[in-house]
Formats: sequence, C-alpha cells, structure tokens
Amino acid sequence: MAVRLASGVGCPVWVTSSAAHKIEAARSLGAAGGVSYRDPAWPEAARALSPDGTGFDVVLDPVGTWEGALHAVRPGGRVVVLGSAAAERAELDVRRFYFGQFDLLGTTMGSPADFAALFELIGRFGIAAPPVGKEFPLEDAAAAHRHLESGDGFGKVILRM
Repeated sequence: MAVRLASGVGCPVWVTSSAAHKIEAARSLGAAGGVSYRDPAWPEAARALSPDGTGFDVVLDPVGTWEGALHAVRPGGRVVVLGSAAAERAELDVRRFYFGQFDLLGTTMGSPADFAALFELIGRFGIAAPPVGKEFPLEDAAAAHRHLESGDGFGKVILRM
C-alpha cells in the first residue's frame, strides 16, 4: 500500500524485496525499481538508486532492519519503523547517527485523525486498494499465517468468513 500511496501522489518509489518477481510486482503498482535485501550490500545498492546517489528522503522499514535502512537514507532523512518481522533489535552507530542528523520514527497504525486523513488522500488522488495476494477461508487461518510467515506471498492476505 505504501507504493500505491507514494506513487499515487507523485513520489518516486524504490523497494527492497527477497525476490526479483516481487520487485516486478511492486513496479506494476508504481515503484520505479528495487534491490534484493538478501544481498548484504543492499543499503548501498538502494542508496545508489536515489535521485542524486546520496540517499532517500524517507525510508519505510516494515520489518525491523532500520540499521541498514539508515545507510539508504540521506543526511537529515527519516527512517520510519513500522514493524519487526525480521528483527527486534538493531545496533546503532551513535556518531554516524547524530552526524547524519537522521530522524528515526517508530509508528503503529496512527490516530483516528491520521486514518481520516488517509481516506481523504486516497479519495483525492484516486489511489487503488492494495492488491490481494491470497484468500483463505476463516477456518484455514493457521494456513494463512503459515503463508505469511513463509515470505513467499505478495499482496494482502484475506480471511473469508
């Protein structure tokens, strides 16, 4: 959904993923391209994709790899951490952090006002819903969780009642 939102308002978007086919799927939603996070040098590869090669203004980290994300953001840029599926802890080079004047923000779902503003943005720009990757009947919720945990899917997972 982040790709749809950002590209929908005119922002260039790059992604990281575990697989080339997922990067291509993100491109179909509006991303300009991406890099594999399985490559240990992904932060530098991502940084090189930024408009002037100095890093991105904002990096969203939905999995908890913000140590690497800080290498992909420009000096004075912001890393927004909104998940911890891959990591619950990170080491931080404090000197690099304060000399880079980075902004590190942790967030969850936001406030009711944020949610209302999101709907207004979606309506104003005609942003499409996120793609549905797979649907499961409610009684197969355990299978849906296994699918999510596998990391093989792309798009939202739906439980049908």
